[in-house]
Amino acid sequence: MTYARTMLVRCGAELLGTFMLTFFGTGAVFAAALTGALQGLFQVAIVWAVAVALAIYSFGAVSGAHINPAVTLAAWAFRGFPTRSMWCYMLSQVAGAFLASALLYVLFCGTLARFERDQGIARGDPGSERTAMVFGEYFPNPALFGTGPDAAAVVSAAQAALAEAIGTALLVFCIFALADPRNAASPGASLFPLCVGLTVGALICILAPLTQAGFNPARDFGPRLFAYAAGWGTVAIPGPRGGFFTVYILAPLLGGLAGGGTYQFFAALCRACEAAGSGQNSGVPAAPHRRSKPMKRARYIMIGGFLGAGKTTAILGLAHELHGRGLRVGLITNDQSFDLVDTARARSAGFSVEEITGGCFCCRFDSLVAASQQLTRATAPDVLIAEPVGSCTDLKATVAWPLRQLYGDSYDVAPLSVMVDPVRCARILGLEGGRSFSANVAYVYRKQLEEAELLVINKIDLVSSEFLDRLRRELSRLYPAARVLAISAQTGAALREWYDAVLGGSLSGGRAIEVDYDAYADGEARLGWVNARVRVEAAAEFDGNSLLTDLAGAVQRRLAESGIEIAHLKMVLTPSEGPDIASVSLVASDAAPRLTHRLVSPTARGALVVNLRAEGDPAILRKAVEEALAAQRWIDCRVDSLSALRPGRPAPTHRLASGDLGGPVMPAQA
Repeated sequence: MTYARTMLVRCGAELLGTFMLTFFGTGAVFAAALTGALQGLFQVAIVWAVAVALAIYSFGAVSGAHINPAVTLAAWAFRGFPTRSMWCYMLSQVAGAFLASALLYVLFCGTLARFERDQGIARGDPGSERTAMVFGEYFPNPALFGTGPDAAAVVSAAQAALAEAIGTALLVFCIFALADPRNAASPGASLFPLCVGLTVGALICILAPLTQAGFNPARDFGPRLFAYAAGWGTVAIPGPRGGFFTVYILAPLLGGLAGGGTYQFFAALCRACEAAGSGQNSGVPAAPHRRSKPMKRARYIMIGGFLGAGKTTAILGLAHELHGRGLRVGLITNDQSFDLVDTARARSAGFSVEEITGGCFCCRFDSLVAASQQLTRATAPDVLIAEPVGSCTDLKATVAWPLRQLYGDSYDVAPLSVMVDPVRCARILGLEGGRSFSANVAYVYRKQLEEAELLVINKIDLVSSEFLDRLRRELSRLYPAARVLAISAQTGAALREWYDAVLGGSLSGGRAIEVDYDAYADGEARLGWVNARVRVEAAAEFDGNSLLTDLAGAVQRRLAESGIEIAHLKMVLTPSEGPDIASVSLVASDAAPRLTHRLVSPTARGALVVNLRAEGDPAILRKAVEEALAAQRWIDCRVDSLSALRPGRPAPTHRLASGDLGGPVMPAQA
């Protein structure tokens, strides 16, 4: 999905989320103020709490459900939220609140007119705050203190601004604390919305008598704007005492910054104190393998799986989910060679990325640590997501456990996820017929499944429910220690359970799996690797999506003639102008190319990256790619770089026989 489409979807979610929040919450004010159906602030506060929770539950997976410009601004200031996304979110939030107010007016206009008639209120005249309060907020609360001169003496403009700033600061502080993956006491994704809702409800009970408890510039300004247009005029904007901008927009924005900044300060201070206590700043080097109290800092998530399993799409989906929650995310890609499609896709999505080439994480462990540290220095990510080479296994013993043992004060290592393509997995396990790999390549595949803590069946949108049930039962039977999940990273189906597992679980210990490194090395060496970077240009604009599918089909046909099974062919095309991107994926010799991202407009020139992995001679793979490029009649394809190789024998930097904490980390003997 392009940036523009992604942002359109997220802004739509923010609009709908704020619509839902305002409809339920402001609707409760309508019901209480005009009909007496709700009695007292507590009942109104409960409805607001439910409204907040429902909005986050409904749209958190899409946009993070900020539903409040103060939250969005704090995420921008302290969690790396993009500037252009911030403005789009804020406008969407105001629009959602405005539309909810319009709908409530349609529903309650008769009740509202009757209330005005019974109370002798002339809309737009002094005193009509008694009805305007169902839209925007006023200080002090007109339902409790009235609208006369005595009421104005109860709460000054300065007191009202302070109350709104404090309330919003407490709200944002709690949101940051509840969403922090390093907070061992956080409620987790399933209870996070409820906790935020209860925070809002509690604040309303305390501060609503003073200011009606806005804490949300969109929730105030959107309805207030509608009230201005619906006849309340200057009673709505700027209000009978003026100052609505200072009290209900500026004060919450500043309060949100204060709350987010306070949490960031104390969180950093606590981490510094823990680091000092562990010996890091004492002048005495602490043995990295003797951490009695591992310090939870950045969440470290490693997502493995064989070539073509859809890891990159799943990782980008997880990264967007975390980004929407206001968390900084860093990505680490990995390959045997350079010019990675995965890196191009991640950077086009706006994430900070480090790329490790020339070997898997297990063999480039020090480079993995250096990349993590570079991301930490550059962007201070809350979560690091690492994607190892798709032909690599034994990751727990050679990467995850050493990382936890040596750097447990810096990283909280998540359970190892292993993605599987359902069709390929069924063929490897003998559940389905069709083309597959030789014995030692299949050996590597099975070892990946064996070490998984979370076995994630991806692409469930492409198989039947009967097929999926059969595969799940077989994986559960063969690998009972793993938790088997089923998702579609492409459509977003069933992702919540996996998100909760990788964000809330912990890496297990136990014994390392037994790996025959001779069979492992042979399996990897049977896979040929081709990476190419190509400049494409034509005299007239062309359809970049068709170019990718045509190229994929051409390579597929040439390899089929040689009897070569494709592990994964992926290509990405980036036009010379604009943020758009197109990518195609082909995961088997008898599969069809699948566009995972589409260009929305034709282009005349751009950069093409090709990554091909298949079980065959690299020279044959190289020739297939070169011939497919040369066969393009109307498009000039000039190769800037092209490498073809076989992976070398894996030689891990470390390999632990056990994942239990406390033992020394020794060089690998594999």
